[in-house]
Amino acid sequence: MRKLKARGLHEHVIEEIGRRIIAGEFACGNALPGEAQLCSALGVSRTALREALRVLASKGLVEPKRKLGTLVRPSEQWNFLDADILSWQLESDEAGRAIDELYELRHLIEPLAAALAAKNAKAQDLKILRKAYEDMQAAGDDGERIIGPDLKFHQTIIAASGNRLFSSLMHVLGAALSVNFDLVRDAPRGQRHSMPAHQKVLEAIVARDASAARVAMQKLIEDSQRDARAVGHARTRRSANADLRNATRGR
Repeated sequence: MRKLKARGLHEHVIEEIGRRIIAGEFACGNALPGEAQLCSALGVSRTALREALRVLASKGLVEPKRKLGTLVRPSEQWNFLDADILSWQLESDEAGRAIDELYELRHLIEPLAAALAAKNAKAQDLKILRKAYEDMQAAGDDGERIIGPDLKFHQTIIAASGNRLFSSLMHVLGAALSVNFDLVRDAPRGQRHSMPAHQKVLEAIVARDASAARVAMQKLIEDSQRDARAVGHARTRRSANADLRNATRGR
């Protein structure tokens, strides 16, 4: 386990342990190494370690047990909608499954939300939606700049649906979408190609055409899923090539 830099120490401790849990290096049901061992391995204080473990417990990854130490919880108890857990999964051997599950969630909620938004959106909702679309256009293929307005576009549709259960899920859906957009920002086709699909969603909602809004959102998600898979395959190839180079150097 690599020792961590002082800058952003708290976040690094969370990330280092969290990644290892997701990757299976710290197995479910087993106790983490003791405090002294972890502090020595990471080069951090007990205070920093304990705070990191509290955060990981809030994500459902670990649970302190008296006389047993800090146990890794079963995976079915993890909060898979947590942005960090989603991100760590996308860097693990479970990346393909994580991408598929993420898009299953989007397919389940967003087309219906778009159809409902076409019926229920208020004038202010439409104004915010248009502004988000315009900001996406202005960002072009800048992967960093486009994430914010893209997220705003989708969150506005969910809020405009008028479904209070959807609105209550906004924070978890927002986390999922943030990770999703971060994943596809390096798509080979770039970001600009998705603008016509976003435009169709916008136009259908403005026209109060629920059926068209549902279909347009479905198509938008399908296009994004293809990009995500392309990025995932590219990352897998890079990782495999890196492993091969390392193995070759070690001979």
